[in-house]
Amino acid sequence: MIHIQKFKKMRLHHIILFSLALTLLGCTPDKPKTNTTSLNLKQLMEWVIDSNADVIWDSVKFITTNEGTKEIFPQTDQEWEAIRNSSATLIEAGNLLMLEGRAKDNAEWIRYAQRLSNTAEVAMKAAQEKNKEALFDAGGNIYNACKACHDKYAQLDK
Repeated sequence: MIHIQKFKKMRLHHIILFSLALTLLGCTPDKPKTNTTSLNLKQLMEWVIDSNADVIWDSVKFITTNEGTKEIFPQTDQEWEAIRNSSATLIEAGNLLMLEGRAKDNAEWIRYAQRLSNTAEVAMKAAQEKNKEALFDAGGNIYNACKACHDKYAQLDK
């Protein structure tokens, strides 16, 4: 008889522990609310993405005139840091484009946003390594990422 009471007590104890565990598993914190209304998509594109992409695109170029070709590229640590910072901003801007409330869809839009982040990461690495050739190529890849997305989605906003 003692064994049966002990078994019932242990069984009740296990049921209570199991119930508590299920309750705790159901207590997940709410997903943080993001603010995608402070900047609309057009402002995000113009003020954050375009302005930072311009820093990269303007950083390495070749100007050919009758006198010859002039190469423009970052010369100081501060210029390289500015490019690194703009690249980092573009990486994060790709993430901002994927937020609920900004993403146009969960397929191609997300891939284009990830492509922006990935190409900007290459630019950031080139800036950290002070590699002007890699930075030039990365700038072209950022342009292609932007153009591909604009070809698909820009007409939707007109």
